[in-house]
Amino acid sequence: MKKILSFLFKQNHYLIIFFILFAFYCAIIIGISWDENYYKILGKKNLNYLLSLGIIDSEYFYKFRYSTLYWSFSSLLGQIVPQNFSDQFYHLLNTIFGLFTIVGIYKISKILFNKSVAKISSIFLFLIPFFFGHLAINNKDTILALSHVWIFYYLIRYNLKDYEFPQRLKIIFKVAAFAALGSGIQLLFLGSTLPILIFFLYNYFIINKKKLFTLFYDFLIFFIIFYFILILFWVDTHQNIFLMPYKYFLTTLTLDIGWPFNVLNGEYFYSSEAPYYYLFKNLLYKLPEFILFLYIIFLFIIFLKFKYFNENFYNFNINLFLIFSIIFFPSIVILFIPYPIYDGLRLFLWFVPYLVIIPSLAIYYTYLNLNKIFFKIIFSIFSILFIYYVVIFINITPYQYTYLNFFTGKKNERYQKFEGDYWSVSLKELILKSNLNNQGEIKYTSCGTNPEIAKIYMKKKI
Repeated sequence: MKKILSFLFKQNHYLIIFFILFAFYCAIIIGISWDENYYKILGKKNLNYLLSLGIIDSEYFYKFRYSTLYWSFSSLLGQIVPQNFSDQFYHLLNTIFGLFTIVGIYKISKILFNKSVAKISSIFLFLIPFFFGHLAINNKDTILALSHVWIFYYLIRYNLKDYEFPQRLKIIFKVAAFAALGSGIQLLFLGSTLPILIFFLYNYFIINKKKLFTLFYDFLIFFIIFYFILILFWVDTHQNIFLMPYKYFLTTLTLDIGWPFNVLNGEYFYSSEAPYYYLFKNLLYKLPEFILFLYIIFLFIIFLKFKYFNENFYNFNINLFLIFSIIFFPSIVILFIPYPIYDGLRLFLWFVPYLVIIPSLAIYYTYLNLNKIFFKIIFSIFSILFIYYVVIFINITPYQYTYLNFFTGKKNERYQKFEGDYWSVSLKELILKSNLNNQGEIKYTSCGTNPEIAKIYMKKKI
């Protein structure tokens, strides 16, 4: 294991190729998720509207909630592939964008800490089951994660030095584009960046002592670009681009969406009344054991060796506080805002990339001190847990998002404690591997899955 890590610190292009191919393989074989077809149709309808300059306007359920930049773009690219392969194409496209989230966290970790920590972070993020498992089938929350990390990265870039206006404009445009992309999928998205914005302003004024006027001028340009992109693809606002966005935003706040009930380690509750410990209890049972172990080790290391980190990483205490702020922020939101929470950690997938930074620091410091017996023991335990998890990770392909760790107890009892296949993508295997009668018609009843998607697979059998 030590030799493997040593190799990764030096060059990891072979591993990158393997990861990409494995992700693409999962994207091709996995089934259609619950509401995937809804967003395909939504993107197509809005693309038709945009290309016809507003002539073709089709009503569609809940269309007002979205500025369909991503889905319209997906639909445009989807025209080039045969219809029989459209599902696989959309999955591959989602996966590509999801993998760029890993690139983003690599760049962030590299700036805040160093290249070695960045490499470990990107590998760990790839292996987080409820992140990887959503790459192909989730064309909403993975895009939010993508937008979040790249907004963070470019805000860091903006603060690094005093750029001339042309260079600042490039950064402003990228931040505005990602902000519009994320807000188009979830109108509350920009609220998730609050810890980052506070960190940005602290660095801008307190550390770098930059001028208020420059920031105000750049923010004005940002808002114009952001609003233009958002409204351009938010076709339901075109009748009044100033009043309708506000109206739809207020409507979104009062929508009762998702499932009415949730289950958390066997405990049932209303989705709009999620307990404050909801996220952390999910993490306790859904993070790989090696990640949980490294969190414990990090707390031990940071207590004894904080001076080392503070001397070897610029602004370490501020950066560390920021990472923990991002991790704790969703729980604060749940505590004060009664927004419906369901499907485990899915709605907060944007904070998942930051979860791997702390374990990466722990294993980085452990690797540097392998000449000491204590850290040799730590590294041995990590290696066992890591290999144990990787075997499971590969074994449950492509259903990684259903992963539950050792602490959930016996496998045959886990279905009573957490939602399992809430995307119902295993419906594909259920139908295509079943012995259905292929003579004439068949009547069926569905429960807990999308009947329209069931039809898609049943037509392949009947």
